[in-house]
Amino acid sequence: MTSRRTSLRLALSTGIAALMLIIAGTLSPASAATANWMYMNDLGQPCLTSSTASSNIWVQYSCSGNGATTWHWGSETNQWQGHSMRRLVSNASGDCLTTDYGAETNDVYGAPCGGGRTGQFWTADNDEIQNQNTNYLRTSDSGDGVFTSPKSVISKYGINETRFVWWGFLL
Repeated sequence: MTSRRTSLRLALSTGIAALMLIIAGTLSPASAATANWMYMNDLGQPCLTSSTASSNIWVQYSCSGNGATTWHWGSETNQWQGHSMRRLVSNASGDCLTTDYGAETNDVYGAPCGGGRTGQFWTADNDEIQNQNTNYLRTSDSGDGVFTSPKSVISKYGINETRFVWWGFLL
């Protein structure tokens, strides 16, 4: 009886360990670059959207999960302030989510991926999409545009904090 319990415990432990290895393997950086994501803003739940015809990035309320509203993380990575930063690539255009830097409201647009552009490296930790330039992705005051801003603008201009919250959905 004791050896049967020991065998059962050993089999259960081995099974759990194998399952954890499988799960860890599915979350590897190599697979992260091929997974498709949809990002919805907390303010009214519009989807981050790109265009095949222009460099425009905006939010739309019909989150269809089609190419215009789906994204994937590029394979190139770097570390910044404890975050793994990657390029966020539009499935519609193949362009990277890009921002400039230098104002409290920075443009966001699609641009060819590459070069040493810090404006193309992002993290989506903690339900926020943060750029390596220290700014956060947010919706515009009208609710349909997308910009980056430092968090300090929340209190300075009375911006609704939910404009900075993005939920990522793995498709």
